Amino acid sequence: MAANRLGEFLRAHRQAAQPPDDQRLQTRRRTPGLRREEVASLAAISIDYYTRLEQGRERHPSAQVLDALAAALQLSTTETSYLNGLVTPAPTPRTKRRAADEVPNEFLLLVMGSWALGPAYIVNHRSDVLARNQLAQAMFERFAISDNILRMLFLDPAAQKTWANWEAFARFFVGTVRRTIGPVIDDDPATTALISEVSAKSHAFAELWDSYEMGVHHHKEKRFRDEDLGEIRLDFELLTTIDTPNQFVVLHRTPGGTRWHRTAD
Repeated sequence: MAANRLGEFLRAHRQAAQPPDDQRLQTRRRTPGLRREEVASLAAISIDYYTRLEQGRERHPSAQVLDALAAALQLSTTETSYLNGLVTPAPTPRTKRRAADEVPNEFLLLVMGSWALGPAYIVNHRSDVLARNQLAQAMFERFAISDNILRMLFLDPAAQKTWANWEAFARFFVGTVRRTIGPVIDDDPATTALISEVSAKSHAFAELWDSYEMGVHHHKEKRFRDEDLGEIRLDFELLTTIDTPNQFVVLHRTPGGTRWHRTAD
């Protein structure tokens, strides 16, 4: 039986949705979010049809139904696009995607190599680290896991001690990874294996991943604790290319764009 990604997504967002004010006042709620019948009513579909969608017994709703569900569940533009992709995924050439996963794009390497304001590294869509500059290498040396940022963040004991804003950044990062991976995950064995591994070993990750939250509004900032320098604040941004949209160069700088003078020992 294929994974019920559509049903998981609908259930997670139904439980996270806010009931209308009048319904919140009229009824005492034992569980958060909307009930199935409330979503069905808001989307103008039958409760039986909506239940079949959540349970995976119906997997091909029309575009009109998807639009109505997006409105009923108060989905963001990103989440609505993800919902549509669960039903009608865009074709992805597997061989090209695998090659783009592993070999760093030469222009991203040039950007990374010329970046002098702070750490810079290149990752693919599942956060495997493909290349790093010297400042990034110095930053990663404090971690036992440095080949994959997702595994580092949730499986390395040093992560929560080093990240001063670990909870906020972890929530932001999981939403970003899910959005970057996209709805088609079952055709990518390496990504599926990564998510299964981290879910099994980290309850915190499993909860965040199962929430299907992608519209996380958060200032792109990392705050690290350093024994010598105290708390280090770094702004960061991700850049990509047309040819390798599954790769990103992650650039860091201190607030205000000043140079970070931390060097490798």
